[in-house]
Amino acid sequence: MRRALLALVSTVALGGCQSAGWHAAEGASAGIPTYDAVYERAEWRVGDLDRLWAIASVGLRYVDAEGDRHRDQGEGHFQVVRPETQVALTIGKLGEVYLLLGCDAQRFWWINRTEERVAYVGAQAEARELALDQIGVPMLPTDLLILADLNRWPEPGISGAGEVSRSDRDFDHVRTVMVEFDEPGRRRRVYLNAQNFDPVGVDLLTDSGELIARSTLKNLMRVDNRIDPTRPQWVPTRLVMEIPSAESRVEIELSHLEMSRRRPKAVVFNFDELVRRFGVKRIVEIGLDDPRRIGRAP
Repeated sequence: MRRALLALVSTVALGGCQSAGWHAAEGASAGIPTYDAVYERAEWRVGDLDRLWAIASVGLRYVDAEGDRHRDQGEGHFQVVRPETQVALTIGKLGEVYLLLGCDAQRFWWINRTEERVAYVGAQAEARELALDQIGVPMLPTDLLILADLNRWPEPGISGAGEVSRSDRDFDHVRTVMVEFDEPGRRRRVYLNAQNFDPVGVDLLTDSGELIARSTLKNLMRVDNRIDPTRPQWVPTRLVMEIPSAESRVEIELSHLEMSRRRPKAVVFNFDELVRRFGVKRIVEIGLDDPRRIGRAP
């Protein structure tokens, strides 16, 4: 189960078609673009993406805690609300959800209904250390946004703005540039098509440069914005993720992308209600003081 979670979390999406309505800065193909230029493109893609609902087809290959190799596949939904950073990814079959990874502003959780109906939950504060040390999972629900490059970029000229350089990562002969961000507790590298600045991959690393997870992004598609159709958002719809420490690979395909007021529903980000609705029998609370406090669901 540890490896399944590791595989999944290293779970959400996903690069390279040129989207209509935007053109790369003149001369971008001749050398290294400025951060202002690539920021403009990122802001055009996801700057106004404050909520997202999509159908997700998820494939997992992973090694479990006993060393056995598994393959799994299911259908579910990928749902996001910003800026509160609420994320939910569900996987199921025949309309029945059996895996759910999610978070709200305070907590992150993993609900597994494949065998025993159990929920793991921990505080967002020091969440990565909790996941690493006590569940064995270096990824969090919020990392889905990072690896799909769906987070808003820091504005040029402020602390946290990225640095643009040449890229040596191979993307099927697509020439790329790299934007690196130094962030608290991690480093993030976003790889962009050098012609149109669309994202083609993301690396997530520790402060020391150790690779945590890597994504390849493809097939940018326009989100159906039912709130303001004049403001386009573009999201990668195919994500291939690799998690070296877990010998895992996760593939996600998104479809029917929608931005509307009617969904996501608030319940998908309410842990207590999810526990009730999914009939969870056991809750494992992950904490620094008492790392494996086990209780029965109310």
